[in-house]
Amino acid sequence: MYTFRLIENQEIPEFFALITKRMAWLDKKHLKGWNIYHYDEIFPLSYFQAMASSLYVLVSDHVVCGAVLLESDQRWNDSCSALYVHNFVSEVGSRSGRSFLRYVEAYAVSKGKKYLRLDSDIHNEDLASYYHDLGFEDCGFCWEGDYQGVLRQKKLIHH
Repeated sequence: MYTFRLIENQEIPEFFALITKRMAWLDKKHLKGWNIYHYDEIFPLSYFQAMASSLYVLVSDHVVCGAVLLESDQRWNDSCSALYVHNFVSEVGSRSGRSFLRYVEAYAVSKGKKYLRLDSDIHNEDLASYYHDLGFEDCGFCWEGDYQGVLRQKKLIHH
């Protein structure tokens, strides 16, 4: 069973370790992603410490998944009511990402948002399939430095 909540300050290094472990996993699998973009340098521990008020995690007996959740994103050129997922990472092998995104969807609905939005690397077909299976649609592209991403959104259902 998981708990979805705002991160506690002492857990931020644990969250950051998920990122470095995911980068090592990408290297081991010979996949291109955060590992080739030096993600841990672009988004160092200090970034996540500064973003703590927007950093949500999924916790069992430890942090297994998390992301920065924002109400706006300059990559999207509109003013749509959406919640934006950034720096989304899960513990390698935990299979907790789907659960986390379900919690994030419920959170977004509770805030009256119409869409859940994120982006992912344009070259990662496995991740594209993962997001499509979860109901995300491709909506455009974004570029930041060497990073080329696909903008994806999911229309939220309000009950």
